[in-house]
Amino acid sequence: MIRRIGGWLPLLTAAVFAGLGLGAFLTPARLGLSLGILPMDSAGYGAIRGDLGAFFLGIAALSLLGMRANRQTLLNVPIALLCVVVGGRIIAEFANGHSAANLRAMSVELALLAALIMGRFATRSAAPARLGRVLLVLGGLLAPALFGLMWFGKEIGMAVFRRILESAVTQPLLPTLGEGMHAGLCGSGAPLADPGRAGPCVFVIAGKRIYIVDAGDGTPRRMSLMRVPVGQIEAIFITHFHSDHIGGLGEMMLQRWTSVGRQQPVDVYGPQGVESVVDGFNRAYQLDGGYRVAHHGPQAVPPTGRGGTPHPFNIVAGESKAQVILQKDGLTVTAFPVNHAPVFPAVGYRFDYRGRSIVVSGDTAPSESLVANAKGADILFHEGLQTAMVNAMEEIGTRHPFGNLAKIAHDIPSYHTSPEAAAREAAQAGVRYLVFYHIIPPLPLALFNAAFLADSAKYFTGPIVLGHDGTMLSLPPESHTVTIRELL
Repeated sequence: MIRRIGGWLPLLTAAVFAGLGLGAFLTPARLGLSLGILPMDSAGYGAIRGDLGAFFLGIAALSLLGMRANRQTLLNVPIALLCVVVGGRIIAEFANGHSAANLRAMSVELALLAALIMGRFATRSAAPARLGRVLLVLGGLLAPALFGLMWFGKEIGMAVFRRILESAVTQPLLPTLGEGMHAGLCGSGAPLADPGRAGPCVFVIAGKRIYIVDAGDGTPRRMSLMRVPVGQIEAIFITHFHSDHIGGLGEMMLQRWTSVGRQQPVDVYGPQGVESVVDGFNRAYQLDGGYRVAHHGPQAVPPTGRGGTPHPFNIVAGESKAQVILQKDGLTVTAFPVNHAPVFPAVGYRFDYRGRSIVVSGDTAPSESLVANAKGADILFHEGLQTAMVNAMEEIGTRHPFGNLAKIAHDIPSYHTSPEAAAREAAQAGVRYLVFYHIIPPLPLALFNAAFLADSAKYFTGPIVLGHDGTMLSLPPESHTVTIRELL
């Protein structure tokens, strides 16, 4: 009786993994979330459907085929695979920290592994010796690893930490970049919370000098993760004074100062009012600066290097005149007014260097000034608000009152630009690449990307990039080449 029951146990494993395999193909987002995996784009969904789907369905098929008496050795394969899976989860407990969800998943996998082993021994063939050898080999591989993690976890963890730290310190980003200009997103989000996006921030590297446009919340840390050295920032440019564009300014000035011991404050450019903003952050961080000097000493953190120095330029209401605000080492930075009413002043910036050009819109509704100043640019970083999705937020917020959600969702489209309108502006300006940032609403799943971009491609036939934190574009000098890479 026991042998007969055991012979049917692999059917349980087959059923479970068949369900997981179908879930990978039909509902990859739901399956990914249940497994702690958040797919960010089509490649992530392809990995769930292709890699995980094949793995799950393969185990299901082998479990079914191995139930036949003359094919019992096929069960050795899913047994071996599940042993590796369980071993990986045990290693994760030690290497990545305790997770109740990880232990729950491992308990299910152990039960399915036990069902396969019982089914393997219950087959009519008296050939468990091969299975024993397989398990012995797996045990011989896993046991030393588990023993080492259990008894020498501190030493192993420290050794791995040192290797990772040394790699991060000895492999900075700048030496790996070619000549020309590079621009990327140290933050692609907006005020609404998005788990994968920091506040708005664009970095521009001209030669070996780093410039920042806006400093949203969390962006200094994003820069560190991308290996963009905060301590080498030459200047910061502010488009306007909404909180999401300046929320990280104090931390960015602090990290620039302390990370390399700067002796002069960072230059902060912006329209009139920037002096009030910079002075406010300087005063807010004054006590903290004193602590840093007292703790590390003036040689490491010179008191003269703390904070920022504002450089205001005047924007006249109703005028669209552009003005050059910086020329240095072959780089020209031009500021131009944009339409973000009732916010005033608000500007965008254009960077020209060695025959290449980058334009950053800042926050704006469709603007003739933006189109005029983006003429012929290689890359236009443009904010984007998908009106249809925000309208859905308003409608749901009206039916299910939740604070000011409906009111805010009703108001914000008036001073932002839809992806379709931004695409029309890009076409009118004749830019080569259109990159969206300052994404509204949040897009935590790549499933939402097509809805956000909607009909943009109808109006702009060039490449359209839906930016993420870490998206970087490189422009070699005196050419039309653009290469894209992800730093996160």
